[in-house]
Amino acid sequence: MQSIRNKINHILKILNVNVGGFRNVENVKLELDKFNALIALNNFGKSNVIDAVEFGIDFINFPKERKLKLMATKSIIPINKHIDNKPYEFDITFQLDYKKKKYQINYGFSFEWIKNKGKGREIKEEHLKIKIVNEDLKYTSYIKRSKKEALYLSSVSGRCDKAIKVDKEELVVNKLNNFDNLFYFHIIEKLNSIRVPFVNTLQHPDKLFRRLSSGVVRTGYSLELPNNRDVAFFIYSLKKLKPNIYSLFEDSVKSLLKDVEDFEPIEIDFKSEVDFDSDSEEIPLDFPDKIYDIRLKEVNNNQQSNIGSLSSGSQKIFYILAFAIAAELNKIPLISFEELENSIHPGLLQKLLIVLDGLVTNTCIMTSSHSPYLIQYLDIDKIKIGIPNDKGLAIFKEIKKAKFKRLLNIAEEEGISAGDLIFDRLIECNNGEYELFNEFCD
Repeated sequence: MQSIRNKINHILKILNVNVGGFRNVENVKLELDKFNALIALNNFGKSNVIDAVEFGIDFINFPKERKLKLMATKSIIPINKHIDNKPYEFDITFQLDYKKKKYQINYGFSFEWIKNKGKGREIKEEHLKIKIVNEDLKYTSYIKRSKKEALYLSSVSGRCDKAIKVDKEELVVNKLNNFDNLFYFHIIEKLNSIRVPFVNTLQHPDKLFRRLSSGVVRTGYSLELPNNRDVAFFIYSLKKLKPNIYSLFEDSVKSLLKDVEDFEPIEIDFKSEVDFDSDSEEIPLDFPDKIYDIRLKEVNNNQQSNIGSLSSGSQKIFYILAFAIAAELNKIPLISFEELENSIHPGLLQKLLIVLDGLVTNTCIMTSSHSPYLIQYLDIDKIKIGIPNDKGLAIFKEIKKAKFKRLLNIAEEEGISAGDLIFDRLIECNNGEYELFNEFCD
């Protein structure tokens, strides 16, 4: 299968993210590749880790007033007694291609949550370090921030010692976004525009297709990342604006859903169906009244039907593939799917991962899951396993590569898959038996 490679120009790739001090997340570091999975039993913090990453990106992008509210959001402040005084911590490393050079950038910050008597809600630390790949041996500091002072690098030949005045809830990287003559402004601008969308694959697919238009007036077609009610509009726009990539989408769907003989995104214009006398030509804007849907022909049916006739799992195939393509087209570095396997047969899940591998290049995909099948289908070093513990914290570990063959041998001796073995041992961990994970995990 072809992919979208070379059809778009990606310039940003996230290498790793480190988060902590969020709900029951003490400290989790994610080394990212094309596919990444957080696997655990229910209620062990998978979604909390993904939410912590999304929160950090949102915090960078939101204005000061919203930052103050985020620092006082009751539902995410850690109340676990082992980390209840821990600040929120966010650190991201990414690679940026710009003017034929590759920059490796490390950026991070931490802040204190709201405290008693209105204290807290203050940035504790912020840093930005940059190096040019294959040119620089080590990072150069561009931002250094503590509670006492905030400094930045103001010239190519200077040092990171230029003071800048920022409010206690404000980030230096936001302030520098107004300095468009700064020699590394392209990096500052990119930091202020990173998006990491969360894709809710648990919702019922009836909400995804044949929906009335959202509150935004559309006068044309758009390939922007769709919200949850605009998936069919995106697919229709893709066919109109990028027919070659739409062909990849079409081939991908048909390769996964063998019962779908053919399908077509359609636009329904209600105003064209009913002709009232109107002076619409004389008004500045005639509001469009359209909805979008997918019509399809299944192999054993004698006529067309709409996408709602498919199973929820089959509808989600359309949804997931559309979002993956939209993320790649919009240069989104990371998207997350909660329980990607939900409503999808295990055999089809493996094929879906293969198809997604062909569709995305620089967009990383993260999923939370409690499915043993993902352990079989993904590289073991891209899977983090949630380990039950006496402290009630979200602790995720990787299986050591050197130990994976031994793990497979144990699974074979017990006549089960490696995924089932890991989940069996996770259940045993609830009874305090940690031997296997102490031996096999970093």
